[in-house]
Amino acid sequence: MAVSSSVAKMRIADMTMAELMRDRPAVVPVLLRRGLACPGCAMAPFMTVREAAEAYGLELDALLDDLAAAQLSAG
Repeated sequence: MAVSSSVAKMRIADMTMAELMRDRPAVVPVLLRRGLACPGCAMAPFMTVREAAEAYGLELDALLDDLAAAQLSAG
């Protein structure tokens, strides 16, 4: 993995779920498909992507890959 890609992933991992959905709306279907209730959750402004992955028992790198793919396909 390229260093810039790794840095980008870590930046996304540290975003709150609300920031992620606001700044990258193309990821919302990925979150729903993976069973995350973040789009309607009151904790979204306070929980990071990393924390959400842990809370839902998801592998962080796999989730970040899916989020990046959704963003790329959205243009």
